[in-house]
Amino acid sequence: MRVILSLAMVALVSGVASSAASADPPPHPLRGLYAIWANPKLLDLPFVEGGQVMVQWQDLEPAEGQYDFSRLDAKLKSLHARNKPATVQVNGNRKPTYLFAKVPYCRQRISAQVSDQRGALQYWHPAHMRAYINFLAAYGKHLKESPYRASILGVRLNFNGLGTEHLWIKKDQRDLRMWIVPPGVAPGPYWTPALAEAYKLAVIKAFMKNFRPEIRVFVRNNISRDLDDDRGLAEQFKTGKLCLFHTSSEVQPRSKGVERQYLMFLKYCRPGKTLGYAESWTDAGGRHGDKLDRRWCSPCQWNYWRVLVDLNCGVSFIGCYGSDLARAGDPEFRAAFQFAAKYAGCHASPSVAPGAWVALREGDYLKGDYTFLMQRFSGDASVAFKNAGPADQRYGAWARKLPPGKTMRFALNDAFAQSLAGKRATVRIVWLPTKDTVWQVACSGRTFTAPPSASGRWQVTEFVLPQAAFSRDSHGAHLTLVAKTDVILHMVGIERRSEERTRNANHTVLTPLQVTGGDRSHCLKQGPPEP
Repeated sequence: MRVILSLAMVALVSGVASSAASADPPPHPLRGLYAIWANPKLLDLPFVEGGQVMVQWQDLEPAEGQYDFSRLDAKLKSLHARNKPATVQVNGNRKPTYLFAKVPYCRQRISAQVSDQRGALQYWHPAHMRAYINFLAAYGKHLKESPYRASILGVRLNFNGLGTEHLWIKKDQRDLRMWIVPPGVAPGPYWTPALAEAYKLAVIKAFMKNFRPEIRVFVRNNISRDLDDDRGLAEQFKTGKLCLFHTSSEVQPRSKGVERQYLMFLKYCRPGKTLGYAESWTDAGGRHGDKLDRRWCSPCQWNYWRVLVDLNCGVSFIGCYGSDLARAGDPEFRAAFQFAAKYAGCHASPSVAPGAWVALREGDYLKGDYTFLMQRFSGDASVAFKNAGPADQRYGAWARKLPPGKTMRFALNDAFAQSLAGKRATVRIVWLPTKDTVWQVACSGRTFTAPPSASGRWQVTEFVLPQAAFSRDSHGAHLTLVAKTDVILHMVGIERRSEERTRNANHTVLTPLQVTGGDRSHCLKQGPPEP
């Protein structure tokens, strides 16, 4: 059983300090998948690293200035007993009862995140701001002194204005006549964006003051209207003193505005400057609460590509809905979770990363391939499209087709390539056979030809490199794929070779025969079906 690291060890590895053994930082030891909104039994899945602690502000402050953290402690204790770390969040969907006698409120539905039947509080009112800042001081002190502190991955910085994260008041809701003013309470000022900004900054400063350095703080990555407008916090993210999170992960951003959140991950997390946590907007079927979002690809594809985008963005901690983890009996869901757990957090650690890959796509937002320590050269003749192959396989939400006689070229991260020198490695290609598809791969001084197949189902074909020796060709590429016929591709990658590998009926491994001359023939090895 894995034991959660001691506080001293957690402090040592919680940032992005350099490893003594390599020039790149080590992966965070608690990287991986985190179960959210999940049955506790799902924490026992072998690829689930940790969980989630969520409580309402209302439940922790039963009276003004009186704090009762017993509900939070009970949840932390349960996870601690299972050796599972967790993020901790105090949500503001339900606010302390006493605030409705001290702060103006509106009975209209200001935000879908407000679940209190009495309505929404005027969060920018001085009494509300003072109450929340005071609460954060008690909350931070309690976590620092908690006997379960070693189980706390970090806290989410919730603004808890309207509900948990919303702060915007629509024009038709700003009229002060809409707001009920309790007896003896001074009316609040007319809402403006500047007041929302002042509230937001006050909350950020309170978290920084009351939790760090003992408790890691994850800041919601929509705090910036653009990448250069991060309210003076850039240095905090650049040095790993503040971390980032969002709850908006999907197969791709759903709008240009949401795309900016993903770009914050790309700016600060992928280079290893700070740590990132992400959870899905919805489950793979589109369900979140009482809502159902439409999906243009199958649930197993949505689940898979959603974790790929997180890996592409440099996310170390991937939050997965319990309703998705409950489908781990489906091999397509399980394989996606295993893949994510394997790679999460290794994006800035090429010397020890398990592999490098490119998932081929174009997309509507966050355009281009999703990549991990490997890049495809631009300008090839491939064409991107959606919904390739059977819906019951996870790969085909996007793909690229390469026409006959054309090539795709790929370059590895140099540190990753160097770390494999002289070691066993595997070229891994995920492709969709149609008719008599023929293609070749040139890599590490060898040329490999894929066996013919016309199954109409996605195949995983691997070529073993007994002693990798990666060097760039005249085009600057480490790997070149040549299409002899039309070939539809999902992923091209290089993995460190492991002797224990899971196989299924669509997974083949080819190893070079001892031959003379330039010809490279191959024998076929196929493993047993996946259990």
